[in-house]
Amino acid sequence: MPGAAAPDPTAPLRCRAMDLRRLRAGEWLAAVSGVALLVSLFLPWYEAGEATASGWESLSAIDIVLAFVAACGVLVAVATAAYAVPAVPIATSALVNLVALVGVILVLLRLFDLPDWAGGREWGPWLALASDIGVIGGTLLTMRDEIRPAGTRVEIEAIPAPRP
Repeated sequence: MPGAAAPDPTAPLRCRAMDLRRLRAGEWLAAVSGVALLVSLFLPWYEAGEATASGWESLSAIDIVLAFVAACGVLVAVATAAYAVPAVPIATSALVNLVALVGVILVLLRLFDLPDWAGGREWGPWLALASDIGVIGGTLLTMRDEIRPAGTRVEIEAIPAPRP
């Protein structure tokens, strides 16, 4: 933009403060499950004779999708810690829940449909399945906690029964 002042290179970089005290059990569960899902991609998934193949080696494009699901699980905690208003964490949790559901379907497909070269399953896909379900559980807990904050009572008016 002509005539605009250049930013001062000596000015300190300011970023939004993250408050980890905002994180509840759902956010922690989603984040830890996301990290465990990423770790599961490095573990053995299939055995082929004497050798084993990790998730990165044995999956063609599913490994990228699962890594994205893992990053989204961590994103739930980051969004909650960074934003004080509940709108952004609720929207993030709802979107991550759908992405993680796709991840569960893909892991189940790879569990039931072994590659032609594989002799059997190792424990990597089982950890991936449990971690992906953990991301879904964490996002569901997060949405439940944000929709109805703890300590609030819902007053329901009693309606009398109809007269015959």
